[in-house]
Amino acid sequence: MTESSLFVLDMVAAYRQTLDGRLLECNDACARMLGYSSGAELMAAGRIEYCNPSDALSLSAALHDLQSLDNVEVALRARDGRKLWALQNMRLVSVDEASKVWVEAAMFDVTSQRSATQQLERASYNDGLTGLPNRVLSTDRINVALARAKRTHRPVVVMLVDLDHFEMVNATFGHAIGDQLLKAAAERLSDGVREEDTVGRLGSDEFLVVLGEVAADTDAAIAAQRLLDSLSRQFVIDSHTIDLKASIGIAVTPHDGLTSEVLVKNATSAMYQAKERGRNTFRFHVTEINARAIERASLVASLRRALSRNEFELHYHPEVNVQTGRIDCIEALLRWRHPDLGLIAPADFIPAAEQGNLDGLIGEWVLAEACRQARAWHDEGMPGIRMAVNLSARQFNDRGLARALEEAIGACRVDPSAIELEIAEPSLARSSRMKSTIEELKEIGVRIAIDNFGSGGCSFTELRDLPVDTIKIAPDFIQNMLHRSDDAALVQAIITVGRGLDKRIVAEGVESREQMRYLVDRRCTEMQGFFFGKPLPAFALADTLRMQH
Repeated sequence: MTESSLFVLDMVAAYRQTLDGRLLECNDACARMLGYSSGAELMAAGRIEYCNPSDALSLSAALHDLQSLDNVEVALRARDGRKLWALQNMRLVSVDEASKVWVEAAMFDVTSQRSATQQLERASYNDGLTGLPNRVLSTDRINVALARAKRTHRPVVVMLVDLDHFEMVNATFGHAIGDQLLKAAAERLSDGVREEDTVGRLGSDEFLVVLGEVAADTDAAIAAQRLLDSLSRQFVIDSHTIDLKASIGIAVTPHDGLTSEVLVKNATSAMYQAKERGRNTFRFHVTEINARAIERASLVASLRRALSRNEFELHYHPEVNVQTGRIDCIEALLRWRHPDLGLIAPADFIPAAEQGNLDGLIGEWVLAEACRQARAWHDEGMPGIRMAVNLSARQFNDRGLARALEEAIGACRVDPSAIELEIAEPSLARSSRMKSTIEELKEIGVRIAIDNFGSGGCSFTELRDLPVDTIKIAPDFIQNMLHRSDDAALVQAIITVGRGLDKRIVAEGVESREQMRYLVDRRCTEMQGFFFGKPLPAFALADTLRMQH
């Protein structure tokens, strides 16, 4: 690729970017292809958006290993949100500094060609009734997932979903209603999995679900329960109300097989075990997995009930200015008041919430409740106290975050500057929209804190360019700084750089007077930790807060 062929002739869509996706240069053809009026307008957006962010990471890794890629087909997101397919040729180009490279690429819009090809393929590889992949294509999708698993070393899950007593539907309502029910069931199954997963129809009332790159067997259990719950909701077909249940058999690599044929056979065997267990349930082919998986699925179901029954509550952990003795900011921390088990810490249920895709809903509840409590303290004559709320990685990457935040703030009539959103540094570093998301939140008027700073991901250069207000030093460094010189040096560096960038610095995890004095000597005066007290319910902090006003 030469300068003249890419950027002088505006015939081929061309761009340059860093290895992590930040645009360095693009031509007008590239911009027009993605729905922008000019290259300058696309440059202002900052990066080319992939429909599946993992594609960008995979291409980056492949380029790092192979130096160039030809005829790679990827799905991109245009400015107006539409999906388009591009054929890309990419290569790494060394910059003057030996250790620095950028990506140079040319691409072509192949959306229309792909559409025509897909129409021809659909007739051969898709089920005529539901439009889902048929047995042939479903088998191929399993093989693709298995090939990918060899590189990632993560399990592949194959589920055989059989609708219970479906023959009774045809007998009672007729085959026309039965066909409509099959189409509706197919839609619910497709809506219940990720975009990269596969739902196919094997025939009659049998469906195949392929999940690639799951983290653990328990992920498969949660996904299966989610599908069962979806199918259990009543269907209304031509004014007929129909109850539908299903039995699901699950096979997982590598212990249940390493070929599509064996995995489908073992998933079918497990499905019949589910029917023998009373139907409307799932079973794994490997018996010993079932108890652990069912326990995790049960926990996710309990979390759903906890949301509807208002079993969650917030405890509050002050951040103390040791020079003034004042509490200027309080971090809201989630707890689950289980009716039988008592108070449960988030470490014991958040992983299950994430696997069950409940962390976003729980996060919205936390945000709304924290805003409500901030307003309550204000109304009780305790203004000026900031409320810090943690955001999960899923929340931070949710494009609806700003709207949800504005709704929570507006509903409680809270001053936006009284809310500080904490984003863990690893979550921040993994986000493809890190700076733009922070800028969007700052426009609302809230403050932004980087939590667990030093735990990896953000460089001091990135910190300089991010419009954040607060840096919270990771507690591991605070715990070790009196005994390890390298941790002490990192703490000192964070304090020095943070102060130089005019950021508020908070030391997390302070547990002793010696740690407090050490930090004060290094000009860090805002701290949080058990030395100053444990997290408490709102009513238990009320007297302390009143005394300082």
